[in-house]
Amino acid sequence: MIHQTKNIETLFMKVLLLLIVSLFSVSSFSQAKKGKNLVPNPSFEIRKSKSVDIKAATPWKGVGTVDYYMKPEKRDVSQFKGARTGTNYAGLRFQADYKEYMHVKLLETLEKGETYHFKMYIRLLEAENVTVTVKQLGAYFSETEFKIGMEFNEHGLVDTTYNKGISGSLNWILIQGDYTAKGNEKFMIIGNFRTKMKDDFVKKNKWSLFAFQEAYYYIDDISLRKKIAEVDSLQIDTEGGIVNWIPYAFKGGQTFEIKNLYFEKGTSTLLNASFTALDELTKALAANPQMEVQLNGHMDKFGDDAEEKRISKERAKAVYDYLKSKEVSNPLSFKGFGSSQPVAPNDSEEYKAKNRRVEVSIIKE
Repeated sequence: MIHQTKNIETLFMKVLLLLIVSLFSVSSFSQAKKGKNLVPNPSFEIRKSKSVDIKAATPWKGVGTVDYYMKPEKRDVSQFKGARTGTNYAGLRFQADYKEYMHVKLLETLEKGETYHFKMYIRLLEAENVTVTVKQLGAYFSETEFKIGMEFNEHGLVDTTYNKGISGSLNWILIQGDYTAKGNEKFMIIGNFRTKMKDDFVKKNKWSLFAFQEAYYYIDDISLRKKIAEVDSLQIDTEGGIVNWIPYAFKGGQTFEIKNLYFEKGTSTLLNASFTALDELTKALAANPQMEVQLNGHMDKFGDDAEEKRISKERAKAVYDYLKSKEVSNPLSFKGFGSSQPVAPNDSEEYKAKNRRVEVSIIKE
C-alpha cells in the first residue's frame, strides 16, 4: 500500500512538472511572437542610486526636473497610486512656459521600412495644483539624442490625441501606435510635442479663470517592439536558394507568377521578404529593356467583389511602384482582376493562397 502511494505521488509530481514546463513554453512562445522590447529599463526598476531624478533609472535621461519614484508619491492619493507594475515609475510636468521630456537610447537601431508598435501607460495626478490636462502625449524617434531646440517633424511621432484632454478615470491609460521607421533611428523621446503648450491644455474646471496652469502625468511600462506581420502568401519557391520562377527566355503573350512575394495579410503592404524576388525581376527586365510588361493582381474569393478587385489592383501597383523605384525603364502597367481568374478552387486556405498572386504578363517582346 505504501509502495502504491509513492507511485501515485511520483506520477503526480511528473504531471505537475510537465504542466509547469508546458506553461513556460507557451509563455516563451508568446513572448517570442511579440518580439524583443527595444526600450531599456522599460518600467524603471533598475536604478543606480536613490536619487529622485529620472537619471537614477539608468540609462534614462531627462530634460527639466523629471521625477523618479521608488514608492508611491505622497501627493498620489488615487486608489491606483504607485507604479503600474513593480515599484518604480516616472513623472512629467507641463506648464505654459515649461515642459519636461525623458529620453533613452534604444537597444537596437530601427530598420528602414520596418513597422514597430509603441506602448506606454500614463496616469494623471489628481492634486489641487494639477489644474489642466494635455491633449497629446507620445513618443518621438530620432537618429540623434535630444537637444534643446530640436524640431519634431510629424513623421517621427507616435502619439495619442484626446481633444478633451487625457484624464480617463485616473487609472492607467494606454498610449499606443505604430511607427514605420525611416531607418537609423537610435533614440526615443517621451513627452508632448506641440509647439505651443498653452494650445494643448484643457482646463479641469472650466470656470477657473486665474488658476496657475499645470498638468502632471505618471509614466510606466514603455515598450517598442517590431511588428510580426501576418502574411497570406505561399512559401518561397526556390531550388537551393536560386530563383527558378523567372523564364530563361521571354516571348509575347507569356504570363508567369512572381514567387517569393509577400504582403501583409489583407493589405497591399509589401514585406521586406519580397525584395529579393523583386530585385531578381528587376535584373531580368533590365536585361530586356524593350519588353513591355503588365502586372496583374489576383485575389482569392472572400465575398466582396469590389474589395477583391481593389486589393488585387493595389498589390499590382505596389510591385509597379517598387520596380519604378529601382529605375526600371521598361514600359510598365498594372491591373487588378479580383477573384475572377482563380488557379485553384477557393475551398481551402492552401488553395486560396495560390489564388492570391501577382503575375507578369509580356505584352510585347
